[in-house]
Amino acid sequence: MDIISIQKDLKKNNISGELITLGNLFINEDILPEENQITQLTGFSGSYAILFITPAKSFLFVDGRYELQAKKEVNLRRTEIVKLSEISFTDWLKKNFSKNACRINYNPWTISINDLEKFSELLPKATFAPLSEPDKLLSSKKVKVFAHQKKFTGLIAKDKIALLTKHLKQQNLDAFLVTSAANVSWLLNLRSNALPYSPLLRAYALVEKNGNYKIFAEHTDYAGTLSFDNLKKILPQYQNIGADYTTAPAILKDINDKIKQCADIITDLKAVKNSTELKGIRNAHLRDGVALTKFMFWLSKNYKGKTETDIAEKLLSFRKKELNFFSESFATIAGFSKNAAVVHYHAPKTCSALLKKNNILLVDSGGQYYDGTTDVTRTFALGTPSPDMIEKNTLVLKAHIALASAVFPKNTAGNELDLIARQPLLKEGLDYEHGTGHGVGFFSNVHEGPARISIHAKKSAPLSAGMVTSIEPGYYKENAFGIRIENLYYVKNAKNPKFLSFDVLTLAPIDKKLINKHLLTADEINWLNRYHRQVFLSLKKYLTKQELEWLKEACAPI
Repeated sequence: MDIISIQKDLKKNNISGELITLGNLFINEDILPEENQITQLTGFSGSYAILFITPAKSFLFVDGRYELQAKKEVNLRRTEIVKLSEISFTDWLKKNFSKNACRINYNPWTISINDLEKFSELLPKATFAPLSEPDKLLSSKKVKVFAHQKKFTGLIAKDKIALLTKHLKQQNLDAFLVTSAANVSWLLNLRSNALPYSPLLRAYALVEKNGNYKIFAEHTDYAGTLSFDNLKKILPQYQNIGADYTTAPAILKDINDKIKQCADIITDLKAVKNSTELKGIRNAHLRDGVALTKFMFWLSKNYKGKTETDIAEKLLSFRKKELNFFSESFATIAGFSKNAAVVHYHAPKTCSALLKKNNILLVDSGGQYYDGTTDVTRTFALGTPSPDMIEKNTLVLKAHIALASAVFPKNTAGNELDLIARQPLLKEGLDYEHGTGHGVGFFSNVHEGPARISIHAKKSAPLSAGMVTSIEPGYYKENAFGIRIENLYYVKNAKNPKFLSFDVLTLAPIDKKLINKHLLTADEINWLNRYHRQVFLSLKKYLTKQELEWLKEACAPI
């Protein structure tokens, strides 16, 4: 099916539009290329978008991370790019469809109950019609499932299920349907190779208040699982059942209209890491720091003649040598020169940019280890950077330090923290279009809720002690260069028990060639020197003599 064919069907059946989301029955989670309808229809390869097709035109909604990328990948004669930084999707719907009666098609497997209710309330005159033969958009790839061992998790599945059933009893529910693959994976201590970067078991779990449970999944080698088609005969057996409407697909409400909205407490439980998980996360970041430092030393000697894809492959080769490595946590972003200004740039396998002197290379990468998940961005000066590059990088560093140094009251929301990081840039009339931080899972999704540090999230959850989050301000000059400095941090209690602060996890030098120390305050210089000392002392015994000499210079005080 292509856009033109869809438009012909819409016109023939007098339908106003069709809503297509980027995903499958695991709403807002990673998908495989063969499951990606938006890429197949438009060519857009970013990780978030909404496509709305009318009989006359199609509209692709993207956020600030993907505005430049979308313009390059999409046929702009057929599809109009709508910037979510200028108008929300709901406001656009209201503007274009609220006045008259209309009919809008959607796939009930790929839109949540929550979103469907929101759209229906927004457009009371509209009829939202589910597709007659909706596709789950689930790959038929055979999946290998494996246990995530207690030495990594700290808790066995039985203990985790007990936490959930206690909640069910408090909510007077007989059962709860867990529809988040990340939450099912955490709850049952199961993982799989279904996805290239997130080691999730893509399954639903129906948990009864007595602790019994059923797993719904397809194409796995795990014994006892039921196919998703079994939901149609099993769910109606429950009169008092809950599900989280934000991740439960709308079709479930059609199967059993008695399903009640009940927040999935697993989201909060898995966000707060236990002592075993935290120990593993620190160890994973130590090993990841060793791999990154070995890569940085190699890069300093060998970048000439290398391409962006060479860089990504070389960094992966260093990570693969580390204990407990499973996979990358996302496809490495290695952007040189103007490509670094594309926030989520991915180099083409052929004809990727050749690295040259006197410009910037941005590398955003991470690893999945059995004992933790990492995500780090470093910006490197190849040769001699321009004064503009140095100034902008120093401002981004100031932004990073501002938030990393912050002490803040408990129950502070992520959107409130975001402005702390932006201040050094805003004072110079600069800004960036993406959020400043996201929660990070434990051998799970590299983007994990509920933590989110972003002014774009109007009601983001407060940070809690035990969460892991990124801090990643940036600056992007279109067709010139891009800068981002990202570390992961553990949220901890401050000296005063009423407050929280950040404790760094990422261990990798920050390029001093891109820093103008005269733009830094004494406190900022002290922060950088303390951080670099911690990096050096943590990594020094794992390096060769040559690597150690390089690291000693990279971490020397400024």
